[in-house]
Amino acid sequence: MNYRSITYSLYGECKMNIEQLEYIVDIAKTGSISATAENMHISQAGISKAVVKFESELGFELFTRGRMGTIPTERGRTIIEKATEVLRKIQEIKDEMQVQDFVDTIVRLSVSPNFTAVLPKAIVSFKHEYPNVRLEIVEKDSEDIIEDIKQNKTDMGLIYFHNDQSDAMKGLSVTSLIESRTVVCASKNSWLATKTSITPKEIISESFVNMNGSYSNPYMKKFKDKYGRVNVIFTSNNLEVLKRTIAEEEAIGLFIEFSLKKDPLLVNGDIVLVPLVGDEEHVVKLGCARSKKEHFSKAHSDLLKHVTREISLLS
Repeated sequence: MNYRSITYSLYGECKMNIEQLEYIVDIAKTGSISATAENMHISQAGISKAVVKFESELGFELFTRGRMGTIPTERGRTIIEKATEVLRKIQEIKDEMQVQDFVDTIVRLSVSPNFTAVLPKAIVSFKHEYPNVRLEIVEKDSEDIIEDIKQNKTDMGLIYFHNDQSDAMKGLSVTSLIESRTVVCASKNSWLATKTSITPKEIISESFVNMNGSYSNPYMKKFKDKYGRVNVIFTSNNLEVLKRTIAEEEAIGLFIEFSLKKDPLLVNGDIVLVPLVGDEEHVVKLGCARSKKEHFSKAHSDLLKHVTREISLLS
């Protein structure tokens, strides 16, 4: 079926096709007819002509053109929202037709280090169901993932989030998957190994290693401000290096408990996790973020289901 040949009747005699809807939605995103022409691989004149014709049939302008770019009018925004919904539904029809093979489908997933415990099994089970889907997976800090989603460099991200991120999360759809507490990670030979819980004041004199990330760095700063000077011997974005240092009895660390579940060093007994109590910021939310504007295919949705299932099995 040629979806671009489909036309819709709107406002009586107005006829629109899929290409016109794609044009106006993309112009609303880019704020530029020239940028949309480049995205669509069509001449700028062709885009302009199609939009003007559409506006003529509607009887009102969809955009105002000026030095600040091509901006939707108030009535234009309403039409563009409806056009976005129509394009999403058409994409859903395409997805259903491709559900058996998903040839040429690419799913771009960005993950923070906190999800290493569940990701391998989730990927394997997903690939059994969708062998022809190509997964592109990168590991990044949560703040970088959020920016990549906004810039359409990735389709979805597995991140941590908190109240301070409300502005950064605008335009994103966020699904909470799990809440996890902060724990103290120590060597099996540490005096902490026999503890069932620990307070910040009890560990303030210890040497620490710290994850170099958008959660860990601010958390450690607040920890220092609240409880006093902390001896951080080094920071790293390599979780394996941090864990090995702790196992060798050189330091302790503060981590999100979920990120270390089923870790080989923990399973083998080389490191222990002790709940941190008496600190109101010890619980962290982890979840999935994606753009509200971009299409979320069945393959994307099902990958998230596989991740969610592995999280439930681990919890």
